[in-house]
Amino acid sequence: MQSHKIAALCAVAFLIPCAQAETTALPAPPANGEMGFVFTHFAPAIYQGAADCPDGPVATLRENYLQTQAPAERLRLLEKPNEKELTSRWTGYAFGPQGTNICTHPAMFDRPPQRTVRGKVAQGLDLDEGADAQGCGHEPFTSPAGQSGVDNQMWRAMGCVRTWRGVDGTGGDIVKGLTQFLISGEHTQVLLLTGVDSLSDDPDVTVIYANSEDRAVVDSKQTFMPDASYTIVANAQHRNVLKGRIVGGVLMTDPAHIRLRQTWGQGSERDIRGKRTEYDMAGARLRLTFQPDGSLKGLVGGYQPIWNVMASASIGGEGAATTAGYDCAAMYAALKKLADGDRDPATGQCRRISSAMEASAIPAFVNDTPPATKVAQQ
Repeated sequence: MQSHKIAALCAVAFLIPCAQAETTALPAPPANGEMGFVFTHFAPAIYQGAADCPDGPVATLRENYLQTQAPAERLRLLEKPNEKELTSRWTGYAFGPQGTNICTHPAMFDRPPQRTVRGKVAQGLDLDEGADAQGCGHEPFTSPAGQSGVDNQMWRAMGCVRTWRGVDGTGGDIVKGLTQFLISGEHTQVLLLTGVDSLSDDPDVTVIYANSEDRAVVDSKQTFMPDASYTIVANAQHRNVLKGRIVGGVLMTDPAHIRLRQTWGQGSERDIRGKRTEYDMAGARLRLTFQPDGSLKGLVGGYQPIWNVMASASIGGEGAATTAGYDCAAMYAALKKLADGDRDPATGQCRRISSAMEASAIPAFVNDTPPATKVAQQ
């Protein structure tokens, strides 16, 4: 296929900028057609548009509490001698009946939605391909490269949160934290490609996207080392087999339900202290571009349950509210309002939200034993 036809196909069907699709001298794949990778970055795709948050970042729980007070009382509480009283009152705003807290039980608190992104540009993929029949209608974004139809309601809901948005082209604490979890082995993710005949164009590639129990191999500066060995988990739920293809140097997969393990707060220990959740992405697909150095960069998109998006805050409980300052009820209200996938036929409420994760991966040796064999060995 000629390069201009490849570029047009990518741009229309998968929102891939044509410049990415016009690849030149990519190396030949290994003779056995197998290529392994370990993820070095997997975090919400950040785009800091100037028009995104005209009213400022999402208000903290303290700021939201103050807005419930009459102007005169607000001014009184803000006076230095009354700081202790204000702290007691706004932190108390995080709790409800029977000791419930606003981050562990956000649905029990009636708060208006937090500020959301108003800009028209965001990173992401066209997940619904223009059809909202199975979801809840919404206005799609345009990608930074100018492609229309981007579905990323997660960013619309969370893109004005300080710890997500970050500053000066750098993502916030959510990006730093998730990177650290990859380094510590709590979220280790790997790819194994089989049947690869060309890195430029190959119509049929099998993609195994999975977790590994192995910790990342890093140097003294916490930089991932290439060509380290990793073994895919025995748990078949976290071993996703996807149908893929390579078009113009871009690896793409067909929509599928992808599940990957998350563990929060476990560090380097292999015990039960970590809180275990999942990346649970329905209608998910990968779009990763081969780089000259052999790495992959791109996006993973899909529809996540709204609870999963705020998993870190929810697990943090009262600390997320009173230390980080999250108004989790306002966060939950925004996610629920903007959810656009998995419509409940009884209520009409969508239970999942479109999302985009920015991803990078470097070459690695990925060992895979079919799950049935692993179970038999236990």
